[in-house]
Order: sequence, then structure tokens, then C-alpha cells
Amino acid sequence: MELLKKTIIDEDDRRTDNSDKKKLFEKDRHPKVANDHKDDWAFVKDTRTRENIAYQMQYLEFLTYLYNDYQIYLTIESLLCKNIMAIIAGVVESALYALVNQNCESAGLEFDVNTPPVKLIQEAYDMEIINKYEKDGFHNLRKLRNLIHLKGIEYQEHDAYTVDEVNKYLELLENFRLKN
Repeated sequence: MELLKKTIIDEDDRRTDNSDKKKLFEKDRHPKVANDHKDDWAFVKDTRTRENIAYQMQYLEFLTYLYNDYQIYLTIESLLCKNIMAIIAGVVESALYALVNQNCESAGLEFDVNTPPVKLIQEAYDMEIINKYEKDGFHNLRKLRNLIHLKGIEYQEHDAYTVDEVNKYLELLENFRLKN
């Protein structure tokens, strides 16, 4: 297997890293800058969480462009879908964690930082941060994310994850963001 090859042109400007390589996308297909994604998620008050969500959203945008602009085939398509759903689940979990924590702080309640995702989704629903449709969707997404482990799986990775499934969760994530 070939190793990753990183080139650093300018130690002071990381944006020039790997700039000697082939361009992947035209300028109009570059993902939005992270600051734009941070603005999109301004309802998340914790700065670090909002920044991490922004970076993940930028990566999701990149992966979406990659899929839409290039022929991705068979197993690679399924695994790209798997990766995208895991990223969406991470963004959801991070946002819900922050929002439930924000609500607890506002109400003078203590928030358990070790709250498992199942309980976090339920608490977000109980606090009316998410609706029933989102609750059910986020639970299903959580279950899918838990299938990332290769050990003992009962399906073939080449057909386990679909574009339609990913699109459903991308829409769910975007609707969640827009309503907040």
C-alpha cells in the first residue's frame, strides 16, 4: 500500500500544503470556508464545538463534491456513503450535546458529560430541541454509525450503504440546522 505524501511549501501558510499536486476541483467547487459553516451553526454557543462542527461540515461538503463530480464505483461508493453517515452522526451528536448542555445551563440544571448518545437524543426530544421525526432519524443514524466495526458484521460492505440513505440523512441534518 502506498503511503500518503505531503508536501509543505510554506511553513507559515498551511493553505499552500500540497499545492504542487493536481487540482481536484475547480474554484467554484471548493467547499465553503470553515467560518461560513461556523456562522451556519451559530446557535451552538460553545465555540470549540461550533468550530469542530464547521470543519466536519466542510469535509462533508468536500465528500459530496467528490461523489458528485467523479465516478465512484461499487465498494468505494458504499464505503464513502458509510463514511459520510458516520460524519453526519458525529455532527448530530456534537450539536445535540452542546444544545442539551446549553438548555441545562439556562435552567440551572447539571448536565452529565458522559450522557450516552441514546439518552442524549431522548433528552433533546424531551427539551423540544428536536421533534419526533428527528428523534427517530437520529436514532436510526446512530445505529448505522455503530455498524462501522468490521468484526462480526453480517453484511457485505460493498452494498451495505446507499446514496439514497446518505441523502436522507444529509436532508435530516440540514433541516435540523435550519430550524435552529
